[in-house]
Amino acid sequence: MTRFLAVLSGLLLITAVGIVMPWFAIAAAVFVVAGWWSRVCAVGAVLVALGALAWADSSVLAAAATGLVATTYLLNTATVSAPIGVVPTTLPSVAGAVSFAAVAVIATEVPVRFEWVPLAAPVLAVLVFAVVVHGVAARADD
Repeated sequence: MTRFLAVLSGLLLITAVGIVMPWFAIAAAVFVVAGWWSRVCAVGAVLVALGALAWADSSVLAAAATGLVATTYLLNTATVSAPIGVVPTTLPSVAGAVSFAAVAVIATEVPVRFEWVPLAAPVLAVLVFAVVVHGVAARADD
């Protein structure tokens, strides 16, 4: 099943690149096919997709959709040679990828400008880190 998902997500990645930049789809196809045997080539396929998105100056929605396909491709390709029982596309991984893509699309589409956000971002990052560490430390004590 993992091999099938790797092939399917690879074909979807080629299609996504072909929609954005048709000539880049040739390089993506070469890397995707080679990526079924070599993880380095799988990363190369995703980098070709990233280059096509950057070169074409594509929309946020296209970038988010291509990012979801690339995430699925990397998850499934990385576990093709894994031991039996390793499942790359679990509900938390899919929910996390879709949630982050949705938040990114919403964040770029909201026409709000706050000049103070760059100042608040590091503080917020430290607070989120502290909450996560506190939660992990609380579980370790149990």
